Amino acid sequence: MKNLLFLLSFLVLFFAAAQETPLPDPEGYFSAVIVEDFDNSLNWYIDVLGFELVNQQASEARGFQVANLQRGGVMLEILELKTALSPKNAIPNFNSKARLTGIFKTGFFVANFDGWVKHFKAKEVTFRGNVVTDPESGKKMVIVQDPDGNRIQFFEK
Repeated sequence: MKNLLFLLSFLVLFFAAAQETPLPDPEGYFSAVIVEDFDNSLNWYIDVLGFELVNQQASEARGFQVANLQRGGVMLEILELKTALSPKNAIPNFNSKARLTGIFKTGFFVANFDGWVKHFKAKEVTFRGNVVTDPESGKKMVIVQDPDGNRIQFFEK
């Protein structure tokens, strides 16, 4: 009887642990981008994408500069690290079409999609391909590049 009681207690605890409450959905908080030219990238994200500078700091001794930017509910951290490696300098015969492990691109939904595209052209932003329309949704999308070649995709809302 003692063994049966132990077995039942074990089974109750085992199944109770297996019925864990699901975790709530995570909410986006921020992204960070390592850049080669801090001032150029900082100005690009402010001028082209309309982010506002929240704060920034630098440490020559630790070899970094960092700025925190925000636009609406999106936060972005721009970092220049003296120890960072650029793929074009670290990989022999690096081709910009090479796919590296890691985050491939960042995406945003935008209202007034055509206005954004016109804005990018006026700012002479580099486009990766052309504006395309999704055949299922009928919505447009386009990919642009920041000064370091990071891909940023915009989707019509």
